[in-house]
Amino acid sequence: MFEYAVVRSLLPFSGKSTAAACLTAALCSSSPNVTVRSIDECSLHLGRNDSYKDMVVEKNLRGVLRSEVDRSVSRGSIIIVDSLNNIKGYRPAT
Repeated sequence: MFEYAVVRSLLPFSGKSTAAACLTAALCSSSPNVTVRSIDECSLHLGRNDSYKDMVVEKNLRGVLRSEVDRSVSRGSIIIVDSLNNIKGYRPAT
């Protein structure tokens, strides 16, 4: 039917979650025959602050998010993932 991806990678506290909520609401109201789902830490009953304190916990969280997205993707559905996109330990080339 359709396949789209919208990726926003911005600084913390720049309004990504607010924009994701607005996008979810707009898609739900404009396309009543399409399933729209927003997946984030809160929807999985996980705290954002606790989930990113430790690298092992963060890795597990990312696995849970990925699994939930994989289970939710289907024809005629729109999945919005609202999560942090940090790459810890990244070093730019010098």
